[in-house]
Parts: sequence; structure tokens; C-alpha cells
Amino acid sequence: MQPIGGAAACPINKEPDFRGAPPLLPSPRPLGTSTRTFWVPSLLLWLSGSFPPDMPFVELDTNLPAGRVPAGLEKRLCAATAAILSKPEDRVNVTVRPGLAMAVNGSTEPCAQLLISSIGVVGTAEDNRGHSARFFEFLTKELNLGQDRIIIRFFPVEPWQIGKKGTVVTFL
Repeated sequence: MQPIGGAAACPINKEPDFRGAPPLLPSPRPLGTSTRTFWVPSLLLWLSGSFPPDMPFVELDTNLPAGRVPAGLEKRLCAATAAILSKPEDRVNVTVRPGLAMAVNGSTEPCAQLLISSIGVVGTAEDNRGHSARFFEFLTKELNLGQDRIIIRFFPVEPWQIGKKGTVVTFL
């Protein structure tokens, strides 16, 4: 192997390999040839059952004035999120921001936008379809808004994208 920038190159991808681990993505191979095993730390931790529980983040933005947002909504949204995503309630993080300048579908009539970020539970259309139905049911009742005045955005995140206790979730 030729050194690249002082590091040995991965024989498959020709990328620097700083830890001696095989590359994360193998190169295409002709049919009938052997494949390499590749190392994905967070997947291995998850499969071994030692992966820390994820931390769903839920942010509710609305142009409803604070006085029209039901008292205690953040606690009920936290409980609803835990139930909908099948996560422990003490791991759910909720922010409610009322009184914002907002428009949905070109209209500034009362509206809301829910942003949901989580590890592993919001990554597929099938999952999000079910989550969406349950969050819409909760929000239409709590905020007294029609479904056409609510938007939900799902953001799958990886453990290395969440900082906690001076590190990232990957290493906890």
C-alpha cells in the first residue's frame, strides 16, 4: 500500500485508514467473489443491546399566542411522544414556542409545525406514516387546529450527532 498523507490506504477504497479498520463501504465486486466484513461501531453496539436509549427531540412552533396554548402542553406532548415513539418519557426533550410569525400553505391563520428528531425510529416512510397519524390526532385536539394547519417534519439522527455529558451519544 502506498501511504496517503502519512496514513496507510485502505486497499479497497483507496481512502486513508487511520485506525486500521476496514472501510465502511466496500467497493462493488464481480459476482462470485468474496466480500469483506466491515466495521460499523454504532450498529455493533445496537445489535449487542448496549446502545444507549435514544433521546427524541420534539419542537412545536406555533403562531398561536401563548395564552391560547393549553397549560401543561409540553408535559402532555412529552408523554404522547414517548408513547408514539415507544421511548422512555424521561428521555424525551420537548420545546414549545408560541407566538411566532408563521405561515402554512401561504396563510397566517393559526398553524403549527412539529419537528421530531430521533435515533432509529423516524427513518422510514412506513414508521413516519404511523407516527404522523398519532401526532396529528394529539395536536388537532390539543391546539384546536385542523390537519391542514399543521405540518410535521421528521429528522432521523445518528448517535454521533447528539452531544451529552461532554461527549456524543455514540460513546455513552
